[in-house]
Amino acid sequence: MHSHSLLLIAPAGSEASRPGWWEPILRAWPGVPPRVEHLTPEQVLSTSRALKPAQTWDAAAVAPFPPSQDPLLYKLADVLQQALVPTLLLLDENPDHNARLEGFNPGSIVTQRASANPLLIAGLLFGLAQRQSAVRALDQTVRMTQSFQGETAAEIDRLHQELLLAAKVQRDFLPKRMPMLDGLGCSVLYRPAGFVSGDTYDVCQLDEYHVGFFLADAMGHGVPAALMTLYISGSIPRKEIGPGHNGGYRLIPPAESLKRLNAELADSIAGPARFATAICGVADVRTGLITLAAAGHPPPLRVGPHGVRPINVSGMLLGVVPDFEYQQVTVRLEEDEILVVHSDGIESAFARSARPGEAGTPPIPPHFANFARMRRGDALQSLDAAMDQLADDLDAQTGSLHQDDDVTVLAFQSTCVREPTRTGQAQMHR
Repeated sequence: MHSHSLLLIAPAGSEASRPGWWEPILRAWPGVPPRVEHLTPEQVLSTSRALKPAQTWDAAAVAPFPPSQDPLLYKLADVLQQALVPTLLLLDENPDHNARLEGFNPGSIVTQRASANPLLIAGLLFGLAQRQSAVRALDQTVRMTQSFQGETAAEIDRLHQELLLAAKVQRDFLPKRMPMLDGLGCSVLYRPAGFVSGDTYDVCQLDEYHVGFFLADAMGHGVPAALMTLYISGSIPRKEIGPGHNGGYRLIPPAESLKRLNAELADSIAGPARFATAICGVADVRTGLITLAAAGHPPPLRVGPHGVRPINVSGMLLGVVPDFEYQQVTVRLEEDEILVVHSDGIESAFARSARPGEAGTPPIPPHFANFARMRRGDALQSLDAAMDQLADDLDAQTGSLHQDDDVTVLAFQSTCVREPTRTGQAQMHR
């Protein structure tokens, strides 16, 4: 059994300040006598050890204080309590003094009459000292937990700032505004599920009469998917300029654009993170003709007064088969139609509103009904009004504040259909 350390505190000049006053208690100590240190209250309050006495003393005993020194006693008890030193406060026979101490309950202070049996006082102090090793261990655990908590909070704050920066960088790669060409209206709805998105899109003017666009959805979520979207945005080819095109340029057909991008992704070593779905298109604003190619992506939709019609175009997921040949289709967008290209997040957003189909027919995709609302009522006023209607429908869904997946919708509307003219420069090869 190891020896405990015991702090004995008595007011200066009091009878208890004489070492002999404590002898009966020390003689009654169970087992190995404790290591004893005698201090006055002033010495305890002034010494630097008083800030962390739990490192030194296993228990403390305080001799009776005269009532005039109650403020000093309270200050002393507070210091001992803050330092987690279990303390036995010995009381004299003054009834007024004892009455004032009845409301004093600092938690780690135990009170006992100074006239009590020394064996009882020694037993109380021994019990307090005996538990101190467990108290120190718990205190150390708490301090370590607080330290880890502080470090974890700082790390979370750092990651939060990095994600905010990543979100800003990703948004900087998206179009700042839609192209303004007579004959074609463009609008976008973009809602990441988190800080960063696995969806990316672009709509840009290729020349005087053509607008190119694409929408891609990288596999997975979070930062890996977001990094892949940045790669896709910078890698998809749109236009070739050089001497091989009679001093002009060539607009790269959508199927060829996807084929080139697919070959690059398939050769990468990014693992499953390189997989993505995509849809690519080129619109001729003079004719309303739109050429489309897709890679594992939900089909584009024609939304008109007669409902929603999917366009049959499909192809292999990007990044799987290096030499896959993508096909493309060309459709003419009528003036009363909207072409909608979307990521699969729109499907999960409206999944709870699914309606069963008639007997023997597959169920109607729930998002079809919401897209159809884009050509009704106030939504007919403009393409932006139609997209606002879709956004309102999304907001009305259960769980819209905590969406499961990124949502991106591109919408195009032909506003002026004219006969094609010869440009002499642009060439589109299928």
